[in-house]
Amino acid sequence: MFKFIGGLLVIGLVIVAVAFAFGFISLEQTRDARLPEVAIKKGALPAYKADVAKIEVGTRNETVELPTVDVAKP
Repeated sequence: MFKFIGGLLVIGLVIVAVAFAFGFISLEQTRDARLPEVAIKKGALPAYKADVAKIEVGTRNETVELPTVDVAKP
C-alpha cells in the first residue's frame, strides 16, 4: 500500500517537473512579502503574597568556659 502511494507521489512530481520544463506551468510573483507589524504594549508582572518566618540576625557577647588540657611528655 505504501509503495503504491509513494509511486503515485513520484509520478505526480515528475509530471509537475515536466510541466514546468515545457512551460505549461508558470509562476510569477505579483506582490513582495513583508513581515507583519507588531505593536508592543505595556504589560504587567504577576503579583504574589507570601507569609514567611521572620528571621532576626545580630551579634551578642557570650563567655564560654573552656576545659584545660595538660600535655605531659613521656
